[in-house]
Amino acid sequence: MLSHLLPRTRRKAGHAIGLDIGFSSIKLVAVSGGPGAWALRDSAIVPLERDSENPIPVSAVRKALSDAVARPGLDLSDLRVSVSGKGVIVRLTEMPRMTPLDLKSSIKYEAEMLLPFSLDDCVFDCPILDPEAKDRPKMKVALAAARKSVVNERLELLKEIGLVPRILGIDSIALANAFESAMPDIPPDQTVSLLHIGAARTILNVITAKDLGLTRDIEVGGNNVTLAIARGLGIPFAEAERRKEAADPAVMEYMSPMAMVLARELRSTFGYVSSKAGKTVQAIYLSGGCALCHALKETLAAEFGFTVALWDPLRGISLEGGAEREGVRGRESLLAVATGLAVGE
Repeated sequence: MLSHLLPRTRRKAGHAIGLDIGFSSIKLVAVSGGPGAWALRDSAIVPLERDSENPIPVSAVRKALSDAVARPGLDLSDLRVSVSGKGVIVRLTEMPRMTPLDLKSSIKYEAEMLLPFSLDDCVFDCPILDPEAKDRPKMKVALAAARKSVVNERLELLKEIGLVPRILGIDSIALANAFESAMPDIPPDQTVSLLHIGAARTILNVITAKDLGLTRDIEVGGNNVTLAIARGLGIPFAEAERRKEAADPAVMEYMSPMAMVLARELRSTFGYVSSKAGKTVQAIYLSGGCALCHALKETLAAEFGFTVALWDPLRGISLEGGAEREGVRGRESLLAVATGLAVGE
């Protein structure tokens, strides 16, 4: 039914659409071409209007999805979507070098030790992350798994509006793919962190020597800030969300608690990377909706004393035909996962 759970190898030139179904918006990126010569055919951010921190009705999500894919000229034959959250897990490991076929057979024993749930209850994939390093006795493998209930829920939602994805990916890997495509000039000896701050949760990736070295989720996101603003000022959730997105100085103080939670989680993770791999994180690159809040960037920069910057997932992707960025200009950081899905595999 699905070609891959975790797309990693590059696809041939053609058309692809990455569709990121988030908690507060639907993000779409359509591309053509191939590595080093990507062209943007279309991009969109369709908001999911909410009046509380609770998820909106499925019917509203379906409507937003339908609006996103109804844009003229979209080729939906290579549609890629992703899953994330508590029912999804990625574990990075090393194994003796072997063929992909042999890996499929032997990974089950490794999976039973690394995964917190039964293999019978999940869909999993195990791409080799360094297939070109054939001279090394060991290879880097990503073991990715999603509970069948999570996968089926996502597929059923898409099926209800007539969509069948060719690839089902994972947000954290798509994020790494997008960064690799957009930021090829990062020095290979530099270790950096990617922090994708969504509405419901934050993805933390550590990239070492241009490879994904660690990934984890942090269960805090932009909703925490919006809720704090709503309660602190006694205003509706929707108004608090608007004032947060507008970077209203009167609400920026409510960003501080979340920034400190993220700083604590980052410090713990960076310490682990230092002790286990002997690497020091030298920069943090931000994406996601809440990354646009200037106060967050300033707080993290003050905490760590090194570069903390936004990055543009569409960097290096040319515009094709009538494509333009006007609908997403200034909010490109929200498109990181959708872009990674589109340019991956």
